[in-house]
Amino acid sequence: MGASRTTQQTCPQGLRAKGSATPLALLALLGILHALVAFPNHALLRTYALDLGLYTHSLWHYAHGIMHDSSLFLEAPAPMLADHFDLYLILFSPLVYITGTWTLVIVQWLSLLVGAWGVYKVLREVGLPQGRAMNGMVILLLFFGVFGASAYDYHSSVVAAMMLPWFILYTIRNAPWRAALVFLFMVMGKENMGFWLGPLSLLLAGSAMVPLTMRRTLMILGSTGVVWSAVTVAWLMPWLAGAGTYAHFDYSLLGPGPLDAFTALWKKPLSLLSALFLDHMEVVDGSAIKLEFWVLMILSGGWALIVRPRWGLMALPLVAQKMWNDDPVKWSVIAQYSVEFAPLIAITMPLVLHDVPLQRKWTIALAVLVLVGCTIRFMDHTVAYQDRSRIRIYQAQHYTKPYDHRRVLALMDALPAHASISAQSPAVPHLALRDTLYQFPLVRNARYITLLPLESPYPLSRSDYDDRLRELHGSPEWEAIVNSEEVVLFKRR
Repeated sequence: MGASRTTQQTCPQGLRAKGSATPLALLALLGILHALVAFPNHALLRTYALDLGLYTHSLWHYAHGIMHDSSLFLEAPAPMLADHFDLYLILFSPLVYITGTWTLVIVQWLSLLVGAWGVYKVLREVGLPQGRAMNGMVILLLFFGVFGASAYDYHSSVVAAMMLPWFILYTIRNAPWRAALVFLFMVMGKENMGFWLGPLSLLLAGSAMVPLTMRRTLMILGSTGVVWSAVTVAWLMPWLAGAGTYAHFDYSLLGPGPLDAFTALWKKPLSLLSALFLDHMEVVDGSAIKLEFWVLMILSGGWALIVRPRWGLMALPLVAQKMWNDDPVKWSVIAQYSVEFAPLIAITMPLVLHDVPLQRKWTIALAVLVLVGCTIRFMDHTVAYQDRSRIRIYQAQHYTKPYDHRRVLALMDALPAHASISAQSPAVPHLALRDTLYQFPLVRNARYITLLPLESPYPLSRSDYDDRLRELHGSPEWEAIVNSEEVVLFKRR
């Protein structure tokens, strides 16, 4: 590390500037690639009520000094912080005045670039040459889990995960206050983040790359993270919900509540170990879903976490939270459910390959080629309820709609800004900047209903959706002010 800093200090200014330009140019190129994933999806009505619409609606409320609730999609709403203890939405809320419904799409996209640059800085800090450090950026931004996160709305866990390289960087640099601030920022993103960052910090404290003077700080942060998440999940969020339970404890294998999870770890270790790899919910192809994740993750660089066991143990809390969940979708490779592995792999793989006795370019080239192959396999994933045009940036369907989406957006923009609206899921993100908004079929006191018959009827089945549409056409309470193939607007009489 010392040699690396010395080289930078003695390097002529012109050469130093040229060296910095190369990784920044690569970062810009990768940024364009991810912009091609995320931005067309929002422009073409391929973002949805859950979660971009809900979170953007929350931004609008927080920006107006209102504590938002989950009435957009729940019959019995509770405060949003009882659904997910996500303080980023409060922090980012002023941006909604500048970037509107695009705010969280832009925030998530920028966070990926910040994370990639952090990986580059970490690898340079520990002495890797510029080329190997740039490989880390490529690995991060070509990892299948990162593409999944870009393609599937917005999630604060993505923003939090992309700050991990900066936490590691400030730890290596012996900058305790900066490391603590990054740690605090990360745990603000979601209620369970401390269950990952806590053990990770404790493991990082024993790493040879961490100065001795930082180890006590890491131990304090790690313990604080676990306590913070435990208190938030077990007491704070149930109190906010008023129901006495944490809404997202979908872990029947661990017991009825969060506190039972700690005892389950030592009461049935074999069952828990088995559930990391085998279906424990008796669903169709359950074990195959888990196997697919393991194959893609290991081929995409997870093997490096095995070679460096300390780094592999840092990923273990992520694996446990993923595989012990009752929802098979969480086990899978789709959406944002694998993004947290990306920074660990992006840092570890170049470190491992740098230590290979025969340091030839083909080693990293082969590793990246296999990673890209896994990402392409992910893009071609054949899950029946997923719209694959959201992720296949190499096909024309990603950049087009089979109907005039601009007309649909224009009609929605023409609706009164203060009117209460019930809207079909793909319309919700574009109507989110208002006081009252519901995801259809919730209607409540809505003055307008916005339906897009050519889009997915979620959360209704197609038959139930068609029945509701016929009922609205026949209702004396509603008037169809626009009635076309691609959009139907109802106004309360």
